[in-house]
Amino acid sequence: MRSKMKILLTTMLVTLMTFSVSAAQSHEKPRVAVMIFGQHYSLEGEIRTKGVGAALSEYIIEALTDSDRFEVVGVDRWLDVLAEKNLKLTGIITQSQAREIAELIDARYIIYGNVSGVDNDTLSFEIISNGADIHTVKSLAIGQMMDAKTGDIVTVARGEGQSKSSRVKISAASVGYLTIGTARVSQVSVHNSIKKAAFAMVDLLIKRLDEDKFFEEFER
Repeated sequence: MRSKMKILLTTMLVTLMTFSVSAAQSHEKPRVAVMIFGQHYSLEGEIRTKGVGAALSEYIIEALTDSDRFEVVGVDRWLDVLAEKNLKLTGIITQSQAREIAELIDARYIIYGNVSGVDNDTLSFEIISNGADIHTVKSLAIGQMMDAKTGDIVTVARGEGQSKSSRVKISAASVGYLTIGTARVSQVSVHNSIKKAAFAMVDLLIKRLDEDKFFEEFER
């Protein structure tokens, strides 16, 4: 009987210790919402692509989730509610707007900003009558993280990304007209550069937050 009681007590003690360790290891994460980024185009030769800001926001959410440092709040399901209250959802938002948005979607922090540029550099070359265009798409994004409770800007980060694609040109006189590198390929290149910019921005954001010991408050 004593042996069974001893085993039972030991089992309870191990269970309690395991629970305590798990509780200590699991900590609250900063709850953040990502707004739809705006688009600021000012450079010559930039690619006028619709939906770039929304795509960047999705990649930022992916990068934040992959980092496992934040609890990311999905904004999509709140769009109708926010629109009804005439709250700005794209680009730079005011402190009062951020506070109201945060209260509605239950998020302490808001990340917002703009795609500052999506630029295309083209290098063309030809050999006799054949040649190719090599496109280098460069994206630049700048984001801010605001504490919606206080209105303070916690940190600012920028990210750059680039992606290359090519369009081969073969003269019609030789083998007929052939295009490699359609609009679809260009779109892939644009999104690749945007994704790289988003991940670079989040990497820098986390680095600066670590330097400021931001996460220590949530790890106690």
